[in-house]
Amino acid sequence: MNIKNILAAGVIAAAGVLPAQQMDIVAEGTPVFKTGQEIRFTATARKKDRELLREGSVVFSFKDSGGKKLRDDLAVDLSKINPAKFTVKMDHPGFVLVTASPVKLPDGKAVKWSNAPFAPLGGAAVEPEKIRPGTACPKDFDEFWRKGVESFRNAKIEVTEAPGIKREGYKVSRVRISFPDGTGIVTGFLSIPSKPGKYPALAGVPGAGPGKADPVPYWNSPVPAIELWLNVHNFVTGSTQKEQRARYAAYSKSVGGRYWLQNAPDRDRYFYRNVWLAVNFAVDFVAALPEFDGKHFAMAGNSQGGGTALAIGSLNKNITCIVASVPALCDHGGWKLGRQAGWPQIHANLNGKADGAAPYFDAANFAARIKKPTLISVGFVDTTCSPASVYAAFNSIPANVPKRIYHMYRQGHRGAPAFRPEVQKFLKEQFGK
Repeated sequence: MNIKNILAAGVIAAAGVLPAQQMDIVAEGTPVFKTGQEIRFTATARKKDRELLREGSVVFSFKDSGGKKLRDDLAVDLSKINPAKFTVKMDHPGFVLVTASPVKLPDGKAVKWSNAPFAPLGGAAVEPEKIRPGTACPKDFDEFWRKGVESFRNAKIEVTEAPGIKREGYKVSRVRISFPDGTGIVTGFLSIPSKPGKYPALAGVPGAGPGKADPVPYWNSPVPAIELWLNVHNFVTGSTQKEQRARYAAYSKSVGGRYWLQNAPDRDRYFYRNVWLAVNFAVDFVAALPEFDGKHFAMAGNSQGGGTALAIGSLNKNITCIVASVPALCDHGGWKLGRQAGWPQIHANLNGKADGAAPYFDAANFAARIKKPTLISVGFVDTTCSPASVYAAFNSIPANVPKRIYHMYRQGHRGAPAFRPEVQKFLKEQFGK
């Protein structure tokens, strides 16, 4: 789910030239502004050695959270202007996204910028605290999920020893949860500290894609803890990552690709219904283990895992704190207000055929029911889980709930290195209460 904007290395090597390597687009000051306020950006084109690029031309475009143009495109001749400075305004809450075209060299060749360490994008927020979900929560939302949880009371969970999986300080087991209706499974790992005692717990699922054949969660605990790490797919987790990818490829082909949209028009059969109910059931199982301390249970994840963390953190009474990094599955109805909805953009990808079911799986609706301390991260130039969709969920969390959103001004759909210690600090504080 990362933005793929890869340098055209073959053309470069053939020409024996090192073209532009990096485009930095930065808003001046802290990039959170008021509506109508002038936002100043500086764009700097650099070669691989970080020297300023003095050849070629680039075109900058300026759009809001829904892709609407905010001003005319701006063409810049880098042989004359570098860095380039420009301004933009927005008259409504949301996010500004500045995009740089590939650089056009004097010989006519166009070369894409490198994504490392940042994509050629710039972002700024405009009164993000005023962003609200695009669709009202269904009146029977709570009843729908209450019945779902009840239907999984008879789910089957199998925990088997995994002697071949080594994790220092932990005993690792494989976990398999079978759906009560026989339509599928969720599998993964349960890690319990080897030393006898009572421990906090942490659960999570990976971001979208093949999943992991490794028992260590994306956001793991800073202290010894019981850790539940589940893949979402309807196949047994592989023994190696290579095997996991192969199984995922076969599985994805069998469901026609894009598993995340499977049966989306039907709220009772949509992919995430049984997956989230299975994860919820597994959290209850862990909370009943004799090793659990009975009072500290985190739900944490990134992207797909972040949206899942908000959902399970709302549904499950055992969860005591939540970490949702660039959460997906937020604000499915954002398109109604002229914004890009969060991944997987159900409305756009299914031409409105799942609009009736989508609100039941909107992390913003789950967020409105959260009562536990929550830490969320948002990427200002995230084109996968749009920052407006993340804010729609964050703003839905009741004001009296301890919550914090971590701004990643130049990050797209990935975590900033500085966010990891924030997560570890948050979890350590929560587990120490």
